[in-house]
Amino acid sequence: MTHDHDDRQLVLRAQDGDIKAFERLVERYQGRLFRTAYMIVRNRHDSEDIVQETLIQAWRRLHLLQEPSAFRSWLMRICTNSATSAIRKQQRRATESYDHESLETASTLTETPSNTTADPAQSSEVNAQIEALATLLSSVQPELRIVWVLREVDDMSYEEIAKTLNLTESTVRGRLARARSLVMRNMKEWA
Repeated sequence: MTHDHDDRQLVLRAQDGDIKAFERLVERYQGRLFRTAYMIVRNRHDSEDIVQETLIQAWRRLHLLQEPSAFRSWLMRICTNSATSAIRKQQRRATESYDHESLETASTLTETPSNTTADPAQSSEVNAQIEALATLLSSVQPELRIVWVLREVDDMSYEEIAKTLNLTESTVRGRLARARSLVMRNMKEWA
């Protein structure tokens, strides 16, 4: 059974009031939602709030979802909209740079068993790269950062990003190209 087909069945059951089915969807997407929210808002606590808000909205509005197979895009749209709203609130309060706790969170988000190492020099270089990327991402326009995160971190297709953000694929490609250019230009010393 494919992931999309399984999602569709779970959504249909959840729309009929099956809480266990919705819990399975939550388990499946909670990590992805947190990672996406975190990469956009750059704050662990705000990201946790965004995930919680996203899941509450999804449960409350699930009956409005007409195409159950579009659940993933629909859920990611709720998350990115919530994260974008949080960014707007942050910008009104004045944009903050990454703090130490945020950088530690970014480090744990990118850590996998294959890239952890006992070599302190290599570990130090990875941490420096994460810090440089985090600082760079904090300066990138939110609409470029969101597209970059969805493509490079969440590995979403152009079509999925376009559906999630309610944009055309050409707009997604353009924003992604600008974001990648900024990242490459500013991270070339790490290449």
